[in-house]
Amino acid sequence: MQLNYRLRILKTVCQRTPVIILHGLFGDLSNLGIIVKSIAQYCCVVQVDLRNHGRSPHERSMNYSVMAQDILDLLDRLLINKCIIIGHSMGGKVAMKLCMLAPQRISKIVVIDIAPIKYNAHNHDNIFHAIERVNISGVKNRNEAAHIMQQCCVDQTLILFLLKSFRQGSWVFNFSSIRNNYIHIIDWNTYQTWWGPALFIRGASSSYIDDRYLHDIYHQFPQAHICMIPNAGHWVHWDNSEHVLSKIHEFIIY
Repeated sequence: MQLNYRLRILKTVCQRTPVIILHGLFGDLSNLGIIVKSIAQYCCVVQVDLRNHGRSPHERSMNYSVMAQDILDLLDRLLINKCIIIGHSMGGKVAMKLCMLAPQRISKIVVIDIAPIKYNAHNHDNIFHAIERVNISGVKNRNEAAHIMQQCCVDQTLILFLLKSFRQGSWVFNFSSIRNNYIHIIDWNTYQTWWGPALFIRGASSSYIDDRYLHDIYHQFPQAHICMIPNAGHWVHWDNSEHVLSKIHEFIIY
């Protein structure tokens, strides 16, 4: 599969290890823009639309094996032999899967607010319900769609995030495939060990990296460093960008 991507490169930094940026569920390559803008000053950066998201192809299958292989195919296409991966949420799981699938091609990983575990099957029920209500209603503009989603008790910040992918009455992401494969998206069955440098960033107000999951992280990533970001939830890079960028810069450069 040929994923859609955006390449940011400066001739003065092209000798550094390239950085691949992977977004989370329902997102696209623009989601981690605040990180991209910062690190593109000293690294070549590739922003990626994962399958069934953004402008990348829509497919029926969607699990971490195929999503990781998509990234490997893109690395081959771009002639990138080794890279650093930064992934948020679902993108973080793709990053971790890449470490197991092709460990020799990953230099470092930054995993933002996700753990290598299987999550609760009902975490996104209200989102799926809200999107389905919008689809059934046939509304065409974002204000009408937002009103429907509010009635489904979806957080206003999350509504604004989702509606970035709502255009003229249609969703850019492949909702049916995401819904059908959700059991694979929340799953995790890889328990290999990767000994490379790994930075796990967790939001202090988020439940995605709980203390109960620390054993799973260290078991699979023995060299992991876990940092807690204050005043931040699951979108930790947005809630406290200064602190997150500081941690990422330090980890990537040194």
